[in-house]
Amino acid sequence: MTLITFDLDNTLWDVDPVIVRANHAMEAWFDERFPGFQETFDASAYEKIKSEVIASSPNIAHDVSEIRKRIYVKAFREYGLPSEEARHISQSAFEYFYAWRQKVDLYPEAKSTIAVLAEHYRMGVITNGNADVYHPSVGLSEYFEFALRADEVGRAKPNREIFEAAAVQANVDPKDIIHIGDHPIDDIQGAAQAGCRTIWFNRHGARNWKSEWEIKPDSEVYSLRELPTAIAELGAS
Repeated sequence: MTLITFDLDNTLWDVDPVIVRANHAMEAWFDERFPGFQETFDASAYEKIKSEVIASSPNIAHDVSEIRKRIYVKAFREYGLPSEEARHISQSAFEYFYAWRQKVDLYPEAKSTIAVLAEHYRMGVITNGNADVYHPSVGLSEYFEFALRADEVGRAKPNREIFEAAAVQANVDPKDIIHIGDHPIDDIQGAAQAGCRTIWFNRHGARNWKSEWEIKPDSEVYSLRELPTAIAELGAS
């Protein structure tokens, strides 16, 4: 039986507004507890510390949650907090951010399309982000057998290992997986190199396929509503 796997961010919802809201919530959280902290920990400081964290610990480059925690720790240390207190506060800060990270706005056709597909196929999630498809705020827990996140698997898309892990999880051959995602490299190239079939979600047809994106998708859809037909045309059963 065919296994359908979904990317999450920018495939089932627009991630940018989610992160913007979460970051605004964090600014208020910081201001309430640590006056003056935001004066030095602005967006540019965040990106600078992020680069330093990844450069010093490239082994966590796939783990967006751990990266954010370490950014907070470093920022609080620079703010003047002792190491242990900085770690403790950073964990609390991350938990607050994480709760906001789950407050997604599904694309209008997402839930109805997934519900239709769930009647015919097994389904799972493969994501590089830290959204939790089983979180009540997301509201899709009943449809997916499993969700693999890069921070949990230890490998991020486009690494073929995360797709192979999905095949093992579902006890299927990679050729029996159809992966759906918006990212030409992480989703389409990665899944194809693992032996999966692919559907590129090019919302509203906003992008043209570039020659440097070497492996073309097996199918392309502009709306999630097109998925049942596209999947059937790939011979899914």
